[in-house]
Amino acid sequence: MDKSPVKIPVKHILVAVDFSPMALYTARMAAQEAQLHGASLTLLHIFNPQMLNLQMPEEILPPTLDLREKLLHLAQAEMEKLRQAVAEGGITPRVELEESGENIGKAVIAFGKAHAVDMLVVGSHGHGAIGRLLLGSVANDVVHYASCPVLVVKHQED
Repeated sequence: MDKSPVKIPVKHILVAVDFSPMALYTARMAAQEAQLHGASLTLLHIFNPQMLNLQMPEEILPPTLDLREKLLHLAQAEMEKLRQAVAEGGITPRVELEESGENIGKAVIAFGKAHAVDMLVVGSHGHGAIGRLLLGSVANDVVHYASCPVLVVKHQED
């Protein structure tokens, strides 16, 4: 049996980020992988407009307020903050904000396939079995359905 290490060429790494406290840690881990492989790095946030289909009283959410546009603007600002923080480590990532109504994990995988990604990086929030049951798990979906290697960055212990 050949015991030489498997060498998978990694030229493009995609890291899926939300704006949780884990996002920066996950993005920095992905940047380290990109540096090790000499790969390009893309930060991706999937914006799901279905979350806007909430029924709210007009006193709370006036009909003239364009919530979608405001949330997209906030997401772009957060992505720029992440880009700058990662760039401080020596690699400047590309930033992508995708709008998708489908399952976030599957949207990440689809983006990766469409952009010839060689490795996906996702964070794990440590919700456990109950969290996956109640919330669904982007990391779980990506690990199970991606056709390329996946790096799961575990929740940081304080």
